[in-house]
Amino acid sequence: MADIQAKFHELTWIERNRIAQGIMDPSPDHPWAIIQGPHTKLLDRYQNVHPWKHNRIRLRVPEGQNDYINASPITLKSAKTGKESKYIAMQGPKEGSISHVWRMIWDELTSPAVIVMLTETHEAGMEKCFPYFPSDPEADPLVINENDEFGDGFKATVKCAEVDAHPQAPSTEVRKLVMNVDGKKQEKIIWHLLYTKWPDFGVLASEDLDGFFKLMDLSNQKNSGPENPRVIHCSAGVGRSGTFIALEYLMAELEAGALEPEPGEDDAEYDPIFDTVNRLREQRRTMVQADSQYAFIYSVLRQLWEQKHPVVTHSIDKTTKGEPTAKVAKLGEMEDVFS
Repeated sequence: MADIQAKFHELTWIERNRIAQGIMDPSPDHPWAIIQGPHTKLLDRYQNVHPWKHNRIRLRVPEGQNDYINASPITLKSAKTGKESKYIAMQGPKEGSISHVWRMIWDELTSPAVIVMLTETHEAGMEKCFPYFPSDPEADPLVINENDEFGDGFKATVKCAEVDAHPQAPSTEVRKLVMNVDGKKQEKIIWHLLYTKWPDFGVLASEDLDGFFKLMDLSNQKNSGPENPRVIHCSAGVGRSGTFIALEYLMAELEAGALEPEPGEDDAEYDPIFDTVNRLREQRRTMVQADSQYAFIYSVLRQLWEQKHPVVTHSIDKTTKGEPTAKVAKLGEMEDVFS
């Protein structure tokens, strides 16, 4: 745990150095340029979580209009398989940014699309995400951009066609949403997957892991294809969202045999979890926000590694004070560390 915490602090200092570079060099072309302006105070849920200027989704609005939304395109490419995993990490919408989110969904995703929501709308009495989607088929359709904010005539409706407590993904509310835009013949299907078991700044309990893995599988099954990014969001769009993305990518790498060091590579220096989180933070600040979330990734990957590469344990000779020659760490035994 001490080594893991040291690595997390190293990631924190690397990011602070990036931010300092962006402040020292205000050029908009600088790789770590900071988003600034009154629109961030109005539209951002948290004033310390913004996308990098060089890597953000830009709303497709008329020239001269504010194209800002707190969302970042994320791509992780396997060095071994070449496969790319694509996401859009975004903050939980505020009331004033609902139309922006649905405009982004229409412009950036193909049908059927997927949104994975990892936060409740309210937690501990605080709003974490404005309810930006119709909750059930009986609810009135959501009207998007009724006042034509950008003056380009983009208007839409979003209705809920069905709700399903999916048996394959417990703790996940599955909604089929249908989006129609004025003047467009084709409607867009969006599968909205609301996962309800993940506390803010926290990690999952061991008994919830299987359902969480099935949420990942379901989000891939419902998506139109790997080239179509899935939208992943929590409240700030960095903690739980970053952990989901990092863990899903690393699980796929493990399955592909891509987490083993290359021949001649120093095992002690090889840390794909550190590298992955660093790559995420190069694309969106503060991804995998809490040290407990960072440690959680190690714990889950260790458990899955040991399932893939079983370690034979030896019973202790009761006549001696010896220890087993190998131990298999169980996730449940580490819960207190990550709570």
